[in-house]
Parts: sequence; C-alpha cells; structure tokens
Amino acid sequence: MRRRYVFGGLLAAVLLLTCGSAYAQRTTAALFGMVKDSSGAVVPSAAVELTNEETGIVTKTAANEIGEFTLPFIPIGRYTVKVEASGFKTFIQKGLILTAGQQSRFPVTLEVGQLSETTIVTAEAPLLQNATVTMSDNITRTQLMELPLSKRDFSGLLALQNGVTSAGSGTFSINGMATAGITVTVDGVDSSGDTETNSITMFQGFNQINVLSLEAIQEVVVSKGVISAEVGRTYAGNFNIISRGGTNDFHGSLFENVQNDVFNARYIFASSKPVVRFNQFGGSLGGPVIRNKAFFFFAYEGYRQSSQSFQRGLVPTPEFKAQAIAAVPGYKAVLDLFPLPNEPYAPGAASGLYSGTVPVTAHDNHLVVRGDYQIRSNDQLTLRWTHGRPYQIIPRLPAATSREYVGATDTGVVTWTHSAASWTSEFRFGANWNDSVRDQKMYGQDIAGIDLQSHFGADGELLTLTGHHYSFEEVIAKTSGRHTIKYGGSYFGRAPGRFDQETPIFRYGSPADFLANKPNRVQFTFGVPRYYGRTWETSFFFQDDFKVRPNLTLNLGVRYEYYSVFQEKNGLIYNPGTPKNAVSVPPVFRPADSIYNADKNNILPRVGFAWGLGSNQETVLRGGFGMSVAPQNLRNFAEMAFISPEIPFRFRFTGSDITDLNLKYPMNNAQGIQAVKGKTVARGLETFDQDNPNPYTMQWTLDVQRRLTPTMVMSLGYAGNKGLKITMRHNYNLPDRITNVRPFPQSLEFAWRNAGDMSWYHGMQVSLRKRFSNDFGFNMNYAYSKGMAIVYGDFWPGNDSRVQDEDNQRADIGILPWSRLHEMKLDAIYQLPLDRWLGLTGRAAGIIGGWQFSGIFGASTGSPLGIQQSSAREFSRPDRGSGDPYLHPSNINGLYLNKDAFIAVPLSPVSGQTIRPGNVGRNSLRGPNSWNLNLNLAKSFQIMEGVSLQVRAEMFNALNHANWGGPVSDIRNANFGRILSASGARSMQLGFRLSF
Repeated sequence: MRRRYVFGGLLAAVLLLTCGSAYAQRTTAALFGMVKDSSGAVVPSAAVELTNEETGIVTKTAANEIGEFTLPFIPIGRYTVKVEASGFKTFIQKGLILTAGQQSRFPVTLEVGQLSETTIVTAEAPLLQNATVTMSDNITRTQLMELPLSKRDFSGLLALQNGVTSAGSGTFSINGMATAGITVTVDGVDSSGDTETNSITMFQGFNQINVLSLEAIQEVVVSKGVISAEVGRTYAGNFNIISRGGTNDFHGSLFENVQNDVFNARYIFASSKPVVRFNQFGGSLGGPVIRNKAFFFFAYEGYRQSSQSFQRGLVPTPEFKAQAIAAVPGYKAVLDLFPLPNEPYAPGAASGLYSGTVPVTAHDNHLVVRGDYQIRSNDQLTLRWTHGRPYQIIPRLPAATSREYVGATDTGVVTWTHSAASWTSEFRFGANWNDSVRDQKMYGQDIAGIDLQSHFGADGELLTLTGHHYSFEEVIAKTSGRHTIKYGGSYFGRAPGRFDQETPIFRYGSPADFLANKPNRVQFTFGVPRYYGRTWETSFFFQDDFKVRPNLTLNLGVRYEYYSVFQEKNGLIYNPGTPKNAVSVPPVFRPADSIYNADKNNILPRVGFAWGLGSNQETVLRGGFGMSVAPQNLRNFAEMAFISPEIPFRFRFTGSDITDLNLKYPMNNAQGIQAVKGKTVARGLETFDQDNPNPYTMQWTLDVQRRLTPTMVMSLGYAGNKGLKITMRHNYNLPDRITNVRPFPQSLEFAWRNAGDMSWYHGMQVSLRKRFSNDFGFNMNYAYSKGMAIVYGDFWPGNDSRVQDEDNQRADIGILPWSRLHEMKLDAIYQLPLDRWLGLTGRAAGIIGGWQFSGIFGASTGSPLGIQQSSAREFSRPDRGSGDPYLHPSNINGLYLNKDAFIAVPLSPVSGQTIRPGNVGRNSLRGPNSWNLNLNLAKSFQIMEGVSLQVRAEMFNALNHANWGGPVSDIRNANFGRILSASGARSMQLGFRLSF
C-alpha cells in the first residue's frame, strides 16, 4: 500500500509539471478583450498593460492578429488598463474592479491620433456575466463589513444568495443538492472544517470563527449551476473565500464586538433572560515590504464567551422516577441525572416539561498571515497560513450529557503564477489540518444510557476526529485566435482519523416496559478503534472558451476525476460488500485494501453559452448543461472500522435476542461482549455495497440578465438538476413485524449502504441588484423551487435516511428536508447624506454626517415536516385520517397539528412493531412559515486624515418576531402537534472599529 501512495504522488507530480488545477479560476479574474477602431475594424498587435492601482504590479500582454487578448489569472482588485497601437491615441481606463471568478468581455475602441494623445475612461465594474454560463455571486468587502453579522460570521451572508438555502447547524444546500456536496475553499485551496466531509464549520459547528476571520476576507464567491471544467471535486457548487493582502499603503484596524443580555429581549418560552457575556476583539495590519514588489498582511481575532442558554425538554416526573427506581434499583444512577419538571404535567404522566438556563462557555484565538511577492515581472508568489484553537461547552438535557468540544485547525497555501509570451500558468499547493474532540460527559461516569421513546433519554460518548488534507494543483491557459484554452489537473490526498466509544443504550417502547425492564432494543457500541484512513484523488480537465462572435461565447469543457478506494493504515476496515456475505457465519469480508470497487467512469462534459443581445448587448442570454461528481463522504466508513472481526463497531439486539441473552438494564460494553461470548450470535455489521460509484449530478440552467441602469441589473432564470448514485442506508435482517423473528436468525440486523438514493430539483430564480453607488446599494433574490429525494438526498445517510418499508422504497419519496417552496431575501446598505442634505461642512459635517443604515430581511415558507409513530420498528409512520392536518388558527395553546387527522397503525403484541407501514408520506407536511429582519445602525467619526472610528449597533430579529419551531411530530407523544420552541428573541451587538 505504501508503494501505491508513493507511486500516486510521483505520478501526480509529473503530470502537474505538464498540466494543471481544479481551483485556480475561482481565486482570480479573467478579462477577454477585443481591440477595434472607431469604424469597427480590428486592431492587431496592440500592446495591453494592466496595472493594479493598490500594489503597482503591472501585467502585460498583446492583442493577437484578430485584435483579441486574454488576461487569464488576474488577482482581484482595482485596475488601470492601458492599450497602445501605432496610429491611435493611447486608451486608458481607470478604476476597473475585478472580482474572483469573474469572466468578462472588455471591448476597447481606439481613436485615430498620436500615441502621446490619451483617451481616458472612468470604469464601472461589469454587472453582466457575458462570457460564462456559470451562475456565480460575489459577496463584496462592503457587504461583509457593513451588513449586520452576528459574531462576525461571514457564513451568515451565504444564504442571501439565490439558490442557497440554510440547512441548519452551519450547513447549506445549493439548488436543492446535497449539503455535503459543496466544497469550501480559501484562495482556491480546500479549507473544510471537517476531515471526513465538506463543511464550513468544524465538526457539529462548535467553532464560531468559520474558515477565516472576517478581518482577513476580501470577498466570497459562490459558484453554482453549470460550472467550468476547471472546477472539480464539487457536486453542488463552491464557496471560495478570498483572503486580503497588503498594498503599497499601510492599512490596519482594531475592533471589538460586545453582546450582553442587557440589550436583549426575553425568549418567548423563558420567564427571564439568560445571562449573555460575549466579547470579540482583534485587528489587522497590512502594507508594503518593498513597494510595488513585496507585501504583507496579518490579522488576529479572538472571542471569550461566558453565557447561558435556554433549554426546554421532557424529563421524568418524580412519581414515575420513584416507581422506576423501586422496580429497578439500577435506574437510580441515570434518573438522578435529570432535573424535575417545572411545568404542569398530567397526573400519572411518565414525563413532564422542564425549562431553564444552563451555562455556555467558548473561546478561540485565530490568526491569519499572508505574504505576496513579485519575484519578476512574470512571476508572482503568494503564501498564507491560518491558525485556530476553538473550544466550547454545549449544554444538553440532562446536564451530564453536555458536550465539551476542543478543536485545532491550521491551513496553508502556496501559489505561484508564471507568465510567458504565449501562455500563463498557476501552480498551487495547499494543506489543511483539523482535530476535534467531543466529550459527552456521561461517558466518563460509566452509566448506561436509556431511551424511553417519546419521553426522555440520556447517553454518553467520547469522540476524536483527526486528520489532514493536502493538494497539488495547476492550470495552464493559452489564447489561440478566438479560443481561450485551459487545461490542467490536480492531486488531492486525504488522511482522516477517528476514535469513538459510546455507552450502551437501552430503548423502551412504553412506560410500562420501562418499569418492567423490558427493552425493545439494546445497543452496545464498542466503538471505533484509533484508525488512520487514506485516500487519494486525481483529476484532469480541458476547457475551451470559444468566442464564436464578439457577442457569443461558447464554454466547452470536459473533466475526468478518479477517487481511490478508501483504506485504513492497519487494515481495520471490514466490509462484507454484500448482504449475503454479512449474514454468513462467520461473515465474509473483502480484502482490506479493496473494500469496494473503484469508480473509473467519471467523465464529465460541461457545455454552455453566453449570448449578448442587441446592439449595446444590455441583455445576456445564458444556458448550459454540465455533470459533476463528488468523492465519497468518508464518514460512511467510520463505523466499518472494527476492533476485530469478532468485536464490530456496534451490536443491535432486538426481540428474542434480548430475551435469550437476558439483556437488562444496567449493563456496560464489557458485559455485552461477555453476554454473547461462546454463543452463535453473528455480529451486527456496517457494510457498504462492493459496487460503490461516486455520487454525481446532472445540472442544466437557462437565464437572462438585463442591465437596467449602469449600476443595476435584473436576472430571471431556471435551474434544474438530478442527483444520482447518492449513498442510501438500508436496515437489513429486521425482525418480522408480527412474529419478531429475523429472516436470518443467526445474524443480527445490520446496515447496508449502496448508491440507491436519488434527488431532483426545479427552481425559478429572480434577482434584482444595484451595485453600491451614490450612497446606496441592494440585492434582492426570490426563488420558487422544490427539491425531492427517494429518501434523504445527502452523502452521509444517518438516521434520517432510512426507509419505512424496504420492500417499497419508492413510497418514501418526499420533499428534501431543506427545501423551501418560496424564499425571498433582501440586503441593503444606505449611507445617510445628512451633511449634504443640510449643506454642512467642516466640523458640523463630521458631527452630523457619517451615519449608515443597513439591513437583511428574509422570509420563507416552512420546512418539510414528517409525521412519525414511535415503535420497536424505527421510522414508522401512521395512517392519514380525515380532516385538515393543520389547526386554524395554529397558535391556539401552541397547537399546530390536528391529532385527529392521523390514525396510529396497530402494534404487534409480540414484536412491539407497527403491523404494517403507515400511509402518511415522508415529509408530506410543512412547518410554520418564518420571516426575520436584522438591522445595523452605524456612525463613523473622522479622527484625522486616514484614521476613522465606526460605532455600530446591530440588532438580530430586530422586531422580536417569534418564528415558531417545528411541532412535536410523534403521534404517541402527549405533546403531539404542539410547538415547544421558537427562534431566538431579539439580540443586540455593539461594535467599535478603528480603521487606518
């Protein structure tokens, strides 16, 4: 295996010397120029010079024989363009703003005259995307700094982009596709916060500075739809964060943000406000080392939090607790962990509601260092390093199940851009280290977990995630006539690690079963040993942007990606590969270095067009089709790492096994192993289909953009896609619903994952955007869309992805959990010109002027809602009854659903399972609609020339509107249909920022 990795690395190194990258275009801009004279005739061989107005760095090229030129790898910034040709006046255009991923036509008209004469044009940033089919959005530095952002987290602006939907817990979906299918990069290099899957946050979102400090971000690019062939490793799209660099002028900042409960409103379900103490502080400094040649940038951000959060949930009533301990004294240790109810409950109830505040502690120290060096006129070098050490305790109910998170993250990148007479290349190396430890405190107390369905539960776990990624990438670009050709490739290595152990969990179907200590399921999790995974990826692409006519560009590309089979350093991954092998005694495993068959068929065509209409090309029509593929989500393999073939990750005992083995609470994992020792009980295995293709998507888009004014553009578009070969989880060898006997009695139930899931999406997307100018700018986006899947539509099929009936999987087709039928978003920034309105100057203007108002408004229809019926068969659903499932009005006593609209499926007295599948569809209802308004009011003071102080007050949920959470959806729960939660109450953040 070692020789294989060495060979793979050497092969990649050789290939990269002759070809190139997956990410380059996302960090730079491309300018496609056409030089003509005033009669429309082309001007060949014109000299073109591009000067960065902030760094003084100059890039030179020349128009070809048909008057066209291409500048493919332009660092983002503000530029001056100069074009010279014999017999014509010199053309100069200043203030041209170029953003990451931008591909724009740049027409130049030369006037007859002497070179010593000059035609000067003041530039506006191009609004129309007139050279590419890719639907991309740029979050500008102005938006990042001036829109209201809680805790300075830039990811709060991602869901403002059309087609991007928040999926909760720091995850997002683009055009309805898998949340794990979005790549996260900084300066074009992988910067996922999780070693096993793509994620903006670290594992489960415990960190509060995501990816990169806001102080170090220049802009954020969201790429979606039909993307260029040079963009790889992504299924749905890409979030690319562009870091800031130094310039010829020293610039810097100092800031502090404060959150305190004094400023906040009371949460609607709480009797008092929880304590909030959050302080965020830091600064930045950038400037020249050598003017016009070498630059540096440094940023630091830290935070300290010592607060409280509100919790509300079900806990045992004192009467039931006393009965349970009297019946089973072993329950005392676990039941003593729960507080007593402090809200009214029904006589004889097993559980009641508890609400209260619990402490929250968090801190981090985050550093960013970047250097840029112009080695020669045709060679540029960039280096960046990012460092973070987040920590947080997230409370849970009961407190013993609270989770302590400790994290460490470091990322680095080296970029080298080289220009030659006829071609340009960009080489990139990146590395990303991430470690996360999650300690669920109950694990250390050696107390077995419990789960009384529809009432209360508690368990413990110790989980460690470690690992790193590294990549080598390069792109070569060349212009030949009307063709701008790019080709390249990449090598990407992934090395995740994990250690995971959990307490046993005893599940009970009813309070009576709990008192009798008759569990319907017992789960022993022996854990994942400390394992070290390895996988590598390589890709190649060819892209031709063919300018058929001055107003028509075809984007023609093809890409190939290969993903190696996941392996474990010490051969600890055990995969039977088929259900038949899993139920054999003993089970049959595939070789450790070939746990499934690699997918070698990932050839991905991408075609599109951008067509400027009309004489002034104020309208652009774009459309295209493309295919993208994603690597396997490595979390799927975590539960396949066993201590040994005899001791797998987990046993799940049900039915007669529990009786035969006399499994009763309390027991620990060692006792679980002892209970099956010497008995013919097969192991419950986690198995993956041996034919394991990579998930891929087919996407198609059509949109039209219209420039309404020099600073405003409107677009109307359609986006559709189909996701295929998505990982799906099946539960095999389940006990019969009636008899409770498994088809293969010698084996336990087990999970089998295959590529059986599928998703599809159709959406209309409308946007109206005004670039910030004349003190005002805004973005308004609306989407009408629907996303569906057979089961779940994401790459890691956890508990949410299992079907109700394995014999009729298509009965589970339903709405994707993050799909919103209607979604509208608006952000705006307005600098109030009070001083100009009042005609003030001097000190009076400084006092009265400098006010700024900004805000974010969002509204959407409710999230999909699935109705459940708890039983010994997981993911059971009831039948539909008669009547409207929704109550009108829906806020009476917190009730949202009509219980009479659903009928429970009878339970088997032998198995405790529903005797048949219910006919309520998966995610067939929707939760409450929601809307929210965040506001920011800021005042800037000019301290002296070049030094200013901004004081700002940001309000989140400014109108203190209660956005209700989803109702209790289990019809066997006494609170079925009742809403027990809502979004947070209004909170405020005070900010101070000194800029120089």
